[in-house]
Amino acid sequence: MALFEKKESVFREKNKTAWLAARTALKNGGITGVRAGSIETEPPVCGCGAKLDPRDFGGRGKIDRNLYYIEVPVSQAERARQILGEQRERR
Repeated sequence: MALFEKKESVFREKNKTAWLAARTALKNGGITGVRAGSIETEPPVCGCGAKLDPRDFGGRGKIDRNLYYIEVPVSQAERARQILGEQRERR
């Protein structure tokens, strides 16, 4: 069962649009048991407990500082890399 199988990272970038495209490509490619998410890469300037980061209130709005990742079961990792490689070639 892919739910409890060990996962392997196949995508790790700071690019949300590429992450969304990669998730879609893996879904269309028939890869199951995909775990996708994001991690905050840096704490706010004014401390760990701060909820508002003053750097986000500039003219361009909130800055995306997340690292996006996709993990797949080890048994499907090679196929997932192949799908992502084909997707990158099309761009």
